[in-house]
Amino acid sequence: MKYLAMAGIDYENSALEVREKVSFTKSAIKRAFEKIKVEGILEEVIIISTCNRSEIYCISEEASEEEYLRNFYSSFFKIDKKEAEDNIVCRKGFDAIYHLFQVANGFKSMVLGEDQILGQVKDAYSEALLNKGSGKILNRLFLNAITDAKKVKTTTSLTNTSISVSAIGIKLIHECIKSFKGKKALVVGLGKMSKLSLQYLLSEGIEKIYVTNRTKTKILDAESIADNIEGIDFKDKHKVFKDVDIIISCTSAPHFVIHKGEFQKNCNEKKLCMLDLALPRDIEPEIGKIKGVTLYVIDDIKKIAQKNEQRRLVEYNKGMELVKEDVIKYIDWINHEGIELNGCNNITKDIFKEEVSI
Repeated sequence: MKYLAMAGIDYENSALEVREKVSFTKSAIKRAFEKIKVEGILEEVIIISTCNRSEIYCISEEASEEEYLRNFYSSFFKIDKKEAEDNIVCRKGFDAIYHLFQVANGFKSMVLGEDQILGQVKDAYSEALLNKGSGKILNRLFLNAITDAKKVKTTTSLTNTSISVSAIGIKLIHECIKSFKGKKALVVGLGKMSKLSLQYLLSEGIEKIYVTNRTKTKILDAESIADNIEGIDFKDKHKVFKDVDIIISCTSAPHFVIHKGEFQKNCNEKKLCMLDLALPRDIEPEIGKIKGVTLYVIDDIKKIAQKNEQRRLVEYNKGMELVKEDVIKYIDWINHEGIELNGCNNITKDIFKEEVSI
């Protein structure tokens, strides 16, 4: 008998302050795989880490995998066992499979159906392969979930009606400053969400955008997008604090990249809107208490996202039918391969009959 389980912390069950404690950086993921291999309890492992969730999927030969995963989170991230117990959600067998398919499709995302999560699931799978963490069962599970998500995106129009996290962030900024005309912005970090933010800022007719990143080639790439984008060295970002009306930050740093002391020394008292899309957070929270500063964080996105969901539910329900079909196909593969997997082998499509759509 093989045992499939996942354990994780996400935005639905845990506050931002908790999630950032268990966020896997790239180096942390490598260390996690090394620790798991040394301990020798789990046979296969894949780790998903995004701004809204931290999840570990595993296969073991013992039915103690849930306890192991809870203890792993507590020891690896050095968090209190009670805090881990209160925030970690565990799923086993079929529930873990069904959950992953929904995650890959963005059906468990803060913004229903958002695109970025599929790339993050692909990255998680690639990272597991690189660290020799996954095996036959999880490889097929993740490949099937990724393939299903691609099919849902081409079969439904959910993607067309979805709004990205970055777009909602820009909407929050718009409510704060009213107009982008004549305004200047600083964008810190040049990952996917930051690049989307650049496009939205440009479409709003912003006057100038300063961009910065630790990798200089990314700055050069960003400068080529438009004439009013200017790159600055990461260490010099503070020099433009007093000139800008908007600061958007989304890096993968495990610590603050904009500190209160540095900020106060280099800003004036004009109105400033800040958007922190990172996890762990990039901007020291105390900055939001400074007069004239409005600071939005990733959890503020949730409030607007919930208002926009109703019109996407029809497409969501279409997508969920495809998800259910492909989940059963994965179960069929498990049976065809002769793999005994906890609570999965006797599953049929009838399991979905009692389910109620959101």
